[in-house]
Amino acid sequence: MPGTGNGDGEEDDDNEEQEENGENGEEENGESEAEPVKAEADDGVKKSEADEGVKKSEAESTTKDEPASSSTADDQPGPSNGEAADESMADLENDDDVDNLQLAWEMLDLARSILRRRAAGGGHAARAQLADVHLALGEVALESETYDKAVLDMQSCLEIQKELYSSDDRRIAETHYQIGLANSLASNFEDAITHFKNAANILETRIKTLENPATVKDDATVKKHSTADPFYSVEGEIKELKELLPEIQEKIQDMMDYKTETKKRLAETLFSSNGESSHLNGAGSSSAEAKPKPAASDISHLIKRKRKSSEGEEASCAKRANT
Repeated sequence: MPGTGNGDGEEDDDNEEQEENGENGEEENGESEAEPVKAEADDGVKKSEADEGVKKSEAESTTKDEPASSSTADDQPGPSNGEAADESMADLENDDDVDNLQLAWEMLDLARSILRRRAAGGGHAARAQLADVHLALGEVALESETYDKAVLDMQSCLEIQKELYSSDDRRIAETHYQIGLANSLASNFEDAITHFKNAANILETRIKTLENPATVKDDATVKKHSTADPFYSVEGEIKELKELLPEIQEKIQDMMDYKTETKKRLAETLFSSNGESSHLNGAGSSSAEAKPKPAASDISHLIKRKRKSSEGEEASCAKRANT
């Protein structure tokens, strides 16, 4: 029958639609249920990563704190006294000074080797620089207290300067002064006096050159300084040189005093060893007392005191004889 057939068809269609809706619903429910699970899994991963990051940062901070605590413990002073600490610091400073002087000498020695090869070609500038390096090496030797080596280096500088500059050049006078200083520290008083006098004579000659209008006009050094230094003046240089002369004269007098004092003490040592003048030094005099002092001492007050004492004793004896 046609009616029945239609009814069955509609029911079949309704059943199919319900089945499709059911499947879609299950798929949607499945997807909706999977999303929370995935979210929870993601949250768990993030939480785990966060925990690992915290642990890592704590471990790093612990690792960083450990050296600091150990260094703090190492920096704490020990039970040594203050004198030991001062001696340790003094030793470190001396070591630093030695290292610096050694480094300076090595650098200057290398410069000397290079400039020596350049100066072999006859270059004026290279030879002038070589002379300066020799002088600097001598100054380093002075600081190292190797005075004989200082004299040799400065003598090499002087020989080059005499070939390059005029006889009244201030640079030659300065080198003579430095050689005199090195000889004085080496107790070579005679040589020190010679070089100090040479320095003074050069400065005096230079002053005469500057004071003479005819010679100062063509002086190469004056022209050089006038071009390089806008504040340079001949009058200013004359004043400076005149102020240096008394200091050099004082050095010369000191060397003469040292020389006289040394001879006197050597003579006293010889007389004492021969027993000819033991009453001057006493029975307990030692060889250390006979060594020359580094500086000349003024003994005029001792002479006056001895003379006054002798006069008093003579007056006392005369008085007792009269009574």
